[in-house]
Formats: sequence, C-alpha cells, structure tokens
Amino acid sequence: MNIADVKRTGDPSALLPSSSTSDQRICYRFAHLDIDGPWGLKSLDHDRLMVLLTDMAKFESQTINELFHKGEWPGKSHDVAELPNPLARERLDAIGLPDMTKIWKLRIGGPGRLWGFLVDNVFHVVWWDPFHDVWPSKKR
Repeated sequence: MNIADVKRTGDPSALLPSSSTSDQRICYRFAHLDIDGPWGLKSLDHDRLMVLLTDMAKFESQTINELFHKGEWPGKSHDVAELPNPLARERLDAIGLPDMTKIWKLRIGGPGRLWGFLVDNVFHVVWWDPFHDVWPSKKR
C-alpha cells in the first residue's frame, strides 16, 4: 500500500487548522538564540523546558496585536539602550546583534521572560530569563 493512499495530501494551508491566519499570529525563530550566555536554554531541565514550550505554543493562538497590545502583558518592548543590566547589552554585542534598537519580551509564568526581536509576526528568540535578571523588577 502506498502512503499516499492512506493520507490526505494537498495544500498544507487547507489541512492545518487556523493556518489561513498564520501571518497574523506569532511564530518563533531560534537562529539568534544566545546558547552560551547566562540566559540560554542549557540550564533548563526537561520539565521546565516542557512548561516553556507549552506556554509558547499557547501564545501561537494570539495575534501580534493581542500579545503586544499597548505595551501590556503578556508582551512588552523596551529600547535596548535602556536595558538596566549591562551584561544584557554586552551579550547582544557578543552574539552579533549590537545594532538592535528595540527588544521584546513575553511573560511566561511568574518572573520568567522570553526575550527576542519582533519582525512582523516572527519572534526571534534570544534569551530565556527565568529570574527576571535582564530587566530586574523595581519591586525587588
């Protein structure tokens, strides 16, 4: 039996639920992930990684406007020059992104923040900051 005889084939946009609005909803790229820095994914154990990925998948149901609506949670942006942690700016230089002017974050579970750059609906993941160190809370 040929696999094509038992599987539906055709246009993925017709076969994947909600794919017709994919250009409006967030999606992720990992090409600029800072693997060696203090906010890489190396330190995540399996359970925490699964929580992070599950929350990221939940965001995929929302449009960019819903996620970053008027700078309210779950997403916000900041000027890179205003990052209060100098190590964050140094890391951007070290990974070849010294000219970026705005950085975006998504709040994931309590103090956790996923940091990256937003281009249209694509969130280019740079850091996972589980302890809110990139932009420390004034409440500390």
